[in-house]
Amino acid sequence: MISRRTLIGGGAGLALGAVAIPMFLGPGPNNDPPPGTIGPRCTPTGKGLRIEAVKHREWVPALAAAALVAGIPAQYLAAQIDAESGWNPEAVSIAGARGLAQFMPKTWDQYGNGADPFDPIASIGAQGRYLHDLRAAIAGIKGKDPLRLVFAAYNAGPGNVLKYSGIPPFRETQSYVSQIFDLAQRVYSADCAGSGPLELRPGEGKWVHPLPHSRLTSGFGPRPCPAGASCNPWTTFHYGMDFSTGQGRTTGRGATVIAPTPLRITLVQELAGGYGSRIMARCLLEPGYIFDFHHFAVGSMLVRPQQEIETGTALGIEGNTGNSTAAHLHFQVIKPESNDQHMIHADTIDPSPILIQKGIL
Repeated sequence: MISRRTLIGGGAGLALGAVAIPMFLGPGPNNDPPPGTIGPRCTPTGKGLRIEAVKHREWVPALAAAALVAGIPAQYLAAQIDAESGWNPEAVSIAGARGLAQFMPKTWDQYGNGADPFDPIASIGAQGRYLHDLRAAIAGIKGKDPLRLVFAAYNAGPGNVLKYSGIPPFRETQSYVSQIFDLAQRVYSADCAGSGPLELRPGEGKWVHPLPHSRLTSGFGPRPCPAGASCNPWTTFHYGMDFSTGQGRTTGRGATVIAPTPLRITLVQELAGGYGSRIMARCLLEPGYIFDFHHFAVGSMLVRPQQEIETGTALGIEGNTGNSTAAHLHFQVIKPESNDQHMIHADTIDPSPILIQKGIL
């Protein structure tokens, strides 16, 4: 478990004094998304925190103050508390991490200012101070999303973030960061509009959003078992990202899904069990990622296997076929060396860092 490492010593990363990493407890409670889910391109600093999503309203001023200290929007601090403790101020992990923000004792000695670690206001204050110092510790990394890096450092230690010049290749850390961003956008942001596709200029090789004007409704990583479903590795871990325009609530037919890059179509499959109508394709730009698009409306797919298409070409209509209850696009990115006609779960990649790099998220 990454989260049980300390920041002391070479293999465990650089030290911020003599502190230990707060414990990651796993997913918080199953929060339903608010009406009008949050968009894929999101810097929620406008209207700020969605106050009604915070379990105890009296903690909101402390969150706002800690956000100012950390230099991070309060939505992300709220999402982190949700991920760490599920808003339980008396939470204790098997490793001994305590309180809302799950501080290990040595870390608390440095950041708790002598307060009780189970005091929620004190825990939120310590969270802000610790995030501030983590930002400073990893400030030398250029060209990466600093917000994602600071939460990766909270989970895996700044030494590991510096070692890899980015989010470390630890599944726990990658899932932890994705969970925080998903919760910050989907649950705790008061206002965050979706974005359309980037302007495409021939020859630049840019990507566009596969579902223009849609909103991110579910991120990559662990998720609770859906009510009434049979729990298995496919229901408790989300291997892609879901986007929805909010159209098709009654008809099951939403907006047009388009090719985000030049593609060679490798599979077109109607109503393939739980996957629904789907298209697999290989990106014709380096390094040759494989894309998997799911849940097209019945009869709406517009491409054929082995067809090569340009960026922006219509693939089909956002739908709710297969194991789906509302029209949306399920989008997966798969390692280039994998099978481009049969999806292998172990070869899926968190799309978030790639889509950020390409300017879509």
